Amino acid sequence: MLLTIILLTIIICLLLTYVLILLNRYQYFKQRNIPTPPYRFFFGHLKTLWNAQLKSKQLQEWTKIYGKIYSLFEGSTPVYVVSDVNLLQEIFIKQISNFNARKLTLTPIPPTSPHASLLITGGNTWKRQRQVTNPTFTTTKLKQMSALIKDCVDAFMSKLPRHCDSGEEFNIYALYKRMTMDVIFRCAFAVDTDMQTDTENIYLKRANNYFSPEYNRLPILKLRFLIAEIDSFLCAMLDKINLVKRKLKSLISSIHDDDRSRLYSRIEDVIKMRSDKAKQRVDLLQLLLDAQKIR
Repeated sequence: MLLTIILLTIIICLLLTYVLILLNRYQYFKQRNIPTPPYRFFFGHLKTLWNAQLKSKQLQEWTKIYGKIYSLFEGSTPVYVVSDVNLLQEIFIKQISNFNARKLTLTPIPPTSPHASLLITGGNTWKRQRQVTNPTFTTTKLKQMSALIKDCVDAFMSKLPRHCDSGEEFNIYALYKRMTMDVIFRCAFAVDTDMQTDTENIYLKRANNYFSPEYNRLPILKLRFLIAEIDSFLCAMLDKINLVKRKLKSLISSIHDDDRSRLYSRIEDVIKMRSDKAKQRVDLLQLLLDAQKIR
C-alpha cells in the first residue's frame, strides 16, 4: 500500500512538473512580443493544422491576420512562420553559416537511419547529401536540362485547349502535378514517364498514394510532434522496426506489397539500369551514384 502511494505521488509530481514546463514554453513568443494565433494546451496549433484541408492554406490565412512574421506551437515546440523575402534571404543566404541547421521532416524513417534522405536527415549527413546534390542545380546544369523541361511544358500546354474549349471548370492542379512529375523523372532519373498522357502510369499512381495526406496523419508521427521529449526513443524504435522489415523484405513484399515498397522497387530498377550503363548522362541520379562509388 505504501509503495503504491509513493509511486502515485511520484507520477503526480512528474505530471505537474511537465505541465509547468509546458506552461513556461507557451510564454516563449509572448515574452518576445511575437504574435501567435490562439492555441490549445498540449496540442498547440497542431489540431487546427491536422484538420485543415491544406496546411499551406491555413498558414496563408494566418499570415493575412498576423503578418509576414508570426509564431506557432507544434505541440509545445515554438516555430516561427516567416514569409518576408528580405528576412529569408538574410537567413538562408547572407547568414547561412549561422543558420545551417534544418527543421527535420517527421517520417517513419528516423533521421539517423542510413536510408534517410536529404529531406529527413540532419547534421553532417545532411551536409554531405547537400554537397553531393548542389552541382545538379548550377546554372550550367540547369541549362542542359532546359530542353527536357521545355518538352514537358509543351506537353502541358497542349492539354489546355481541350479543357478551355469545353467551357467547363477543371482542376488545373492535376495537370500541374503530372507535368511536375514528368520533369522530375526526366531531369533526375533520365526516365521518360509521359505521365501527362498516360494517367494510369505506374510511377504516378504509386507516388500519389505514397504522398497521400493520410501518410502525414500516422499516429506515431503525431506523437513525435506532440511530445518532443520522446522523439529520440521513437526514432530508435522505428529504426529497429525498419531493420526487421529490411531483413524480411522479400517476405513482407509478398504479404503486404504496399505502394511504398512498389515505388521503391520501381526506383531500384531505374538505379540498377543506370548503374549497368557504360555511358551516363549528367543528372541528379548520376551524381548520387558517383558519390556512392567514392564514399
